[in-house]
Amino acid sequence: MIMKIEREIKMEQKKTFFQKVKAAGPAAVITSAFIGPGTITTSTIAGANFGYALLWSVVFSGFSLIVIMNMASRLGIGGRKNIIEGATDLLPNSNVWKMFIALFIAVAIGLTALGFEAGNIIGATTGLSDILGIEVWLAGLVIGILSAAAIWFSTPSIIELIMKAFVALMGIIFLVTAIIVGPDLGALFAGFIPSVPDGSLVTTVALIGTTIIGINLVFHSIAATDKWDKESDIEDSKFDTNLNVSLGVVMTLAVIITTSAVLFGTGTEVNSPIVYAQALEPVLGTWARSFAALGLVLAGLSSAIATPYMTGVIFGKVFNWKSDSINPKLIAMVAVVFGTILAMQGQRPTQIIVFAQATSGVFLPFISLLFVLAANSKKLGKFKNTTTQNVLGFISFAVTFFLGMWTLYNLFF
Repeated sequence: MIMKIEREIKMEQKKTFFQKVKAAGPAAVITSAFIGPGTITTSTIAGANFGYALLWSVVFSGFSLIVIMNMASRLGIGGRKNIIEGATDLLPNSNVWKMFIALFIAVAIGLTALGFEAGNIIGATTGLSDILGIEVWLAGLVIGILSAAAIWFSTPSIIELIMKAFVALMGIIFLVTAIIVGPDLGALFAGFIPSVPDGSLVTTVALIGTTIIGINLVFHSIAATDKWDKESDIEDSKFDTNLNVSLGVVMTLAVIITTSAVLFGTGTEVNSPIVYAQALEPVLGTWARSFAALGLVLAGLSSAIATPYMTGVIFGKVFNWKSDSINPKLIAMVAVVFGTILAMQGQRPTQIIVFAQATSGVFLPFISLLFVLAANSKKLGKFKNTTTQNVLGFISFAVTFFLGMWTLYNLFF
């Protein structure tokens, strides 16, 4: 019997690349969530103001995201617990601790989701209004309806399929433009050496904060538990995480490279995600604005679907709603309606994006710490963190803690 199980595991491990891609899913939702208007705006600011110098921060944030998401996978698949359950088990006999974890997760995720969703829908609205030449209120209404419909009428598997398509399309658009502009390869590679030029600390914080988001981490622990249930599935989850996060990192790097090559040193002020279009004008001419606007619509709409969807799923676990309850979708609709109203009013996304990134940055280190602690539970057995994984996890925590507190300091002082 044991030999039979071992043979089955070996057969499952011998999957082709395309079979692994087909089995992927949750991480595509996460990548679609963090490649939104906020990432485009922040990356454009980084490229226009500091050239290639901050490329390293994107690689660091992507690596940190992979480290913590893989902890989430082991906790979910090996331990059969999401982070809410795993964190509660740190003090299993304390009702106060259990209530604190539930309240902390709900507040952190709720506030972050509202901020990011507003930025997502406003960004997509900006792109759609620019492409079709329609009124902002109408474009906002269209994006809101599309987002709400995708969430309300879709199943998790359909959401994953939609997000895979969005990630593929965005990847093509952003990567092709980065190649077309012909970047300075010497300066580009130098950007992977860590440095913080004068005046760039806030932008560095924003680049990391727009990639590593608490919602994504909590959702992944839930999605991994729901999607996979065998020990051999951990490899599928790792592949899913490594592939999709790497694609997200490449797309973010592509936006910085494009704007660095064209806008750095020109004194361009980045007050909207559509400024990215200016970086394409030298090579795409009159098509530049439409091409950039299309990328903005895809990024905004994918994030506008993924963020509230993940928020609803998380709230469902926090409050132990039944699997067939419509409450998670109602929670998602709250975020969509909030963002749609602001978009229809013509609100500018930059301030809202800054608020969302600041909120995310403040809560992120504590969520990261919960993952590191939960992944050290003896109940995980061979799936608990190794020494190396702990070191990497605590480095991620330390950096995000410093950046989060620095963000808080800049908000109030």
